Amino acid sequence: MKRPVISFVIFFVFAALFSSQMGCSGTQQNSAVNSIANGSATASPSPSVDASVYPPLASGVADADFELIDGTKFKVSDKKGKVVLLTLWGTWCGPCRAEVPTLVALAHQHRDKGLEVIGLNVGDGNGTPETNDQINKFVEQMQINYTIARSSSANTRQFYQVTKAEVVPQSLLIDRQGRLRGVFIGGGPRISASIEDNVAKIIAE
Repeated sequence: MKRPVISFVIFFVFAALFSSQMGCSGTQQNSAVNSIANGSATASPSPSVDASVYPPLASGVADADFELIDGTKFKVSDKKGKVVLLTLWGTWCGPCRAEVPTLVALAHQHRDKGLEVIGLNVGDGNGTPETNDQINKFVEQMQINYTIARSSSANTRQFYQVTKAEVVPQSLLIDRQGRLRGVFIGGGPRISASIEDNVAKIIAE
């Protein structure tokens, strides 16, 4: 495949996956900081192409230190060999709450096949971390069965640099080789369905 064709395929894939049927802005303000937050584009499964054309996850996210609730740290780059779904969220975000059942179902369905779902809490949206009590209460209420960690303000900015959108929820899908295979912005049934479809496809590779 020639380079211009490869570039077009990559662009098409990410253009198809970028979407925000609904989402919260990166702060708890009512006004969205990015026009994508009110966009009408819809996510769709990626076309069938050679997986080798996909780019590696940007090092600013792949090599960032994320902190689990118990204080231990990890890097996404250490999880090669797994399919990883990274999701930014906050307890104050309605669409984030609505997305949780999809993530719970995915974690349950595909954990034994190598999927790790990681919810990255962005804090209160104004730069202040949410407390362990707030996060643990949310986890208990929503019966979350996947990994929960914190995303510092610096790490969240790196995430936004990849997606070009300062909204939550938003997710990155990374394959077993550490390549970025999907970007999903906002929430709602179409976004959830696209996440499910693309996770299943990559798990099966």
